[in-house]
Amino acid sequence: MQTEYYDQDRYDVSDSVLERHRSAAESVLSRDRYGHLIDGEWVDAVDGEEGRAIDATTGEPLATVQIGTPADVDRAVEAARAAFEGSWGQLSPRQRADRLAEIADRLEDRKTEIAKLDSLEAGKPNLHALFVDCEVLIEQFRHFAALARSVDEGRVVPTGDEKHVFTRHEPYGVVGAISAWNFPAMFVAWKLGPALATGNTVVLKPSERATLSSLEVTRVCDRVLPPGTVNVVTGRGEDVGAAMTAHDGIDKLSLTGSHASGVATLESAAQTITPTSLELGGKSPNIVFPDADLEQAIEGVLVSIFFNSGQQCTAGSRLYLHEEIRDEFLERLRDAIDDLTVGDPLGPTTDVGPMIDHTHQSIVREFVDDAVADGATLCAGGENDAVGDDLEGAPFVQPTVLTDIGDDDRVGCEEVFGPVLSVFEWSDRDDVLRRANDTSYGLAAGVWTTDLGAAHEFAAELEAGTVWVNTYNDLFDPAPHGGYKESGTGRELAEEALEDYSQVKTVKVNLGGVPKMG
Repeated sequence: MQTEYYDQDRYDVSDSVLERHRSAAESVLSRDRYGHLIDGEWVDAVDGEEGRAIDATTGEPLATVQIGTPADVDRAVEAARAAFEGSWGQLSPRQRADRLAEIADRLEDRKTEIAKLDSLEAGKPNLHALFVDCEVLIEQFRHFAALARSVDEGRVVPTGDEKHVFTRHEPYGVVGAISAWNFPAMFVAWKLGPALATGNTVVLKPSERATLSSLEVTRVCDRVLPPGTVNVVTGRGEDVGAAMTAHDGIDKLSLTGSHASGVATLESAAQTITPTSLELGGKSPNIVFPDADLEQAIEGVLVSIFFNSGQQCTAGSRLYLHEEIRDEFLERLRDAIDDLTVGDPLGPTTDVGPMIDHTHQSIVREFVDDAVADGATLCAGGENDAVGDDLEGAPFVQPTVLTDIGDDDRVGCEEVFGPVLSVFEWSDRDDVLRRANDTSYGLAAGVWTTDLGAAHEFAAELEAGTVWVNTYNDLFDPAPHGGYKESGTGRELAEEALEDYSQVKTVKVNLGGVPKMG
């Protein structure tokens, strides 16, 4: 519901683009008005306020959605609690696993429609939405379906005396999950997969900037799960999100969002000592060694910063090029950028789509303009965001490369969250390691070298939750994903996520005499 971000007068796309997007929306939207999903029913907000989901490229409304209130959160928490204590909570691990597997099967049948929704509302190139986001979405449900069968296994603690001591892994209860707009469909699985596998129920708040695919994914879930197992309240972060983080009926919180959202969530959750997992921002270093396969590294750099128009927490936005290969690398990188197709996300060959909206476009442009004013050099992009008359006024930012950046410059140390690459030169291994780690973030990093021994040593010293070697943004395998430092707490995508959604109980059984006081 982009009411506060939306300005129809700024769009002037062609009739052919409008028709293409209208036809796509009509083919994939199950309805033109969405409610909250509470206790298996699609219901209106308590106070009746509604907003609009907006097409990122054309500015046209796609559907009406509810703008929730704390009272709506109360209703959803109550439904989730009832399901936890009742229908969902009574299922065995095997039965939970079967439900998650069925969700994956049903999503497989709907992935084309879900991908197209993200192309419309979030501006994602359709090929990326279909073959990356939706593949990870489905794989996550399958992965946690497999893990769910043994999720509550504990361990026996050796004692050596007349006691039997063992542990149990138990669900928290009601999980409050707050998601982000840059991967709206995929993040539903990141939250629901481990939460449901461990036996919790969920109240989900999608981002108000991209809501529709989350609603359609949870519609599929609701058809498989008992009523109230998954509930969705749409609305603004300052209303719905704040109500969730402060709610004494929510037993566990999980948020994907900005650094500011993470701080606010922790401050609110501290009042009720609610356990919280966070996946926040990043300013990830991407280091190219002089012996790297340059063709492979250039392709990796493109993926690291221009995938999803740079609107990704893992973006490799700080590129460190060794002095021996810097000039050649930049020349070849410019040529590779020229070959990228920037345009309509529904286009079959589009590599880079628009920003989520004009507000975010302005923020990204400001980073570039300020950097150039401070002495940075535009190596590519930045000067003209137009992508043709057909898309006039849509919120595009061209793939941009900046050189002559200082380590402490704003564009070099703050998260831009757009297709803007800051390039630095290096010559000394220990010095570039220090510079790569000199950030408050620690979500991801990239290393490009043919010396795998050196890569292992370097990866061990990088302060990041994920280090990719000769690849980047590879999230297809179920390996743990999460941040160091201010990039967050907890892990997602893999078995380690189960620890964030369950708590350990120790049971000690005395098999001998009762201990005496003295």
